[in-house]
Amino acid sequence: MTLSTATMRRLDGPAARHPLGVYARYRADPLGLFYESALHYGSVRLRLAHQHVHLLVEPEHIEQVLVTRAGRYAKGISYRSLNHLLGPGLLTSGGELWKRQRALINPAFARRHVETEIPLMVECGQRMRTRLDARAADGAVFDLVPELMGFAADVVCRAVLGADLDGVLPQIEDDVRQGVSWVMRHMAAPIQLPPRLPTPGNRRLRAVRQRLHRVVDEVIGRHRQISGADSLLARLLTARDDTGHAMDDEQLRHEVLTFLLAGHETTGAALAWTIYELGRNPAVLDRLRAEIDALPEAPDHPDAVRAALPRLEYTGRVIDEAMRLHPPAWAFSRTAVEPDHFDRFDLRPGAIVVISPFVNHRLPGFWDAPLTFDPDRFTKERIRARPPFRYFPFGWGAHLCVGRQLALIEIRVGLAMVLSRYDIELVNGMRVREHPEISNTPDPVLVRLTRRERAIPVTRTRQEAAR
Repeated sequence: MTLSTATMRRLDGPAARHPLGVYARYRADPLGLFYESALHYGSVRLRLAHQHVHLLVEPEHIEQVLVTRAGRYAKGISYRSLNHLLGPGLLTSGGELWKRQRALINPAFARRHVETEIPLMVECGQRMRTRLDARAADGAVFDLVPELMGFAADVVCRAVLGADLDGVLPQIEDDVRQGVSWVMRHMAAPIQLPPRLPTPGNRRLRAVRQRLHRVVDEVIGRHRQISGADSLLARLLTARDDTGHAMDDEQLRHEVLTFLLAGHETTGAALAWTIYELGRNPAVLDRLRAEIDALPEAPDHPDAVRAALPRLEYTGRVIDEAMRLHPPAWAFSRTAVEPDHFDRFDLRPGAIVVISPFVNHRLPGFWDAPLTFDPDRFTKERIRARPPFRYFPFGWGAHLCVGRQLALIEIRVGLAMVLSRYDIELVNGMRVREHPEISNTPDPVLVRLTRRERAIPVTRTRQEAAR
């Protein structure tokens, strides 16, 4: 059904007195704009320069876009910018390509595979603690975020590529940062210039892609020459769908780059936000640390960490609550490819839809005291009683993040290894701001570290402790 301008029902939204609408506010503070607009209007229509964005927050609206009428929507404008950096991998692709890739990739993230990465996480955690030991020794104030991002990058690069990356890991991290900066500028530009134009920024993007492609292609080539490697890439090389189809090297490259970006930024951000909130909530920190100190062994070795994970139940709740207040994936977009009709508005083909976990995770209509940090929101009973589309840090429906189990285990491992070793003094506790790029990161988290001695659990005897 074609809708005329006269019969179109539109969402309410703020008056657009400026020629660019609320574009300047969006560039300065997208989270504040979205949240305040949702508080006032619910689902809302916002004019950003020459286009309108429909921010949907009401559960029935989101369900229609992501579940019941998902076929009427394609991945939106943000994914087009990402595609220039990553290529058509699982994050950016749609349609039949996405369905085929999802079927090939899902088995590689089965829980039995995820748990085999725990020794690697501990190894990377030990490298992080070596760096943090030096920080604790000099007692100086420093920004914890780069250290946690480095840990996350170390884990994902080695888990995905399964290679000796010591010589190239810093360059991969730097190239990913430069690529993300280009994507954000391109995504937010009122007029998006094509990457083929020889602007200084586009030339830097080409150089970044060439370096990343060279590293990934070399590792793919080495994997094809050996057998028995245990990495995500090795599992993808042997993956086949029901028709016997396998990924070629170009598609493998797209997927590897996707995992390097998504697995690095989101996990590091979630870990940083969790430690930040613990610094601001000492009673929660004391309770979490008591849970860690009650473990039979310190979380220093793979076997001890593997045994500890089921015991870290409150730790998991703390992480969930940190991702409620500060979801790393703070928003995602869809574009209508067919007309759609809702309870009080209509969308034409080409309409831009934005769904924001950051907004829904903080709405007073969905949460009691929504800005208070309360891990007990995530007891099993309260999770079961919670209606849908209140909490979705990893997305929803068919596009639920394939790597969510890997990320949650990695955050839990990193958190236990840091808090069992250090007392953390948060220096700028009230001045950390959200930094929403592709992921929402804290900017910065200034801390001072002190080495701590782990308390021996009261349930252990001196003889057991001596062993």
